[in-house]
Amino acid sequence: MQVYNPQSIEEALVLLNDLGQAVKILAGGTDLLVHHKQGRIRLAQVLNLSRIQALSYIREEGEALWIGPLTTHAEIAGSPLIRQYAGALAQAAAAVGSPQIRNKGTIGGNIGTASPAGDTLPALVCLDARLVLERLGGKRVVPVRRFFQGPGKHIMDPQELITGIMVPKLKEDQVSAYVKLGPRRALAIAVASAAVKAKKAGNALFDVEAAFGSLGPTVMYFPLPQLQGIRPGQDDLWTRIQFIKDQVNPITDIRGTREYRQEMAAALLYRALERL
Repeated sequence: MQVYNPQSIEEALVLLNDLGQAVKILAGGTDLLVHHKQGRIRLAQVLNLSRIQALSYIREEGEALWIGPLTTHAEIAGSPLIRQYAGALAQAAAAVGSPQIRNKGTIGGNIGTASPAGDTLPALVCLDARLVLERLGGKRVVPVRRFFQGPGKHIMDPQELITGIMVPKLKEDQVSAYVKLGPRRALAIAVASAAVKAKKAGNALFDVEAAFGSLGPTVMYFPLPQLQGIRPGQDDLWTRIQFIKDQVNPITDIRGTREYRQEMAAALLYRALERL
């Protein structure tokens, strides 16, 4: 195995340009190295990004938060900025794996792996995050809602690298939350997950949006005008959200049937709304 250890973003982009599809990107390694050990992939050439300090940051710029792809889940979960302005993302990062995985795994790795069960993905989709994809000689910015194409598939070219994640700051009247269902409380791959965002006036919610993970090949995003003016805790809340079962159209796999996931989508939406 040949391991490359670039010290800067530019050096990493040069290597990606030269090596192309032959090289695998190593961020935290919590997915890549497990897949290698299981024999699911063969690592002949590895681009280790861990020495590039410029890829690890959380900062506030105007109406947006900027997060570096090497920022760990633990750093995101504990960030006062993210807790204040992107609460669903902080909650999602706190739900990842175990303390060991959260201290090593990165948000860029979670995005690049493109697993529909990735904990941070519904939060990023719901919060309308943008990704900066950089290559030697240029860069582009893409909405995270258009990034994923299927399990392990995305629109990023082999010569590109995620160098920044932009999350619009929630306004003073906006709230968000993330909830997850797994077979146990920790170290669990999500059977279903949900992130919600809404404007809040008093106890009423408006402009409700939701994103669901682990229900299909990619994260499912829905504006929910049916819930305009809904109030967490109101007597008919459970009845009001039943429409979501038909809207999500989930899959059946080893972790759950389509019918079970439909029920869980409604249950998670209910729980998420109750947290707002």
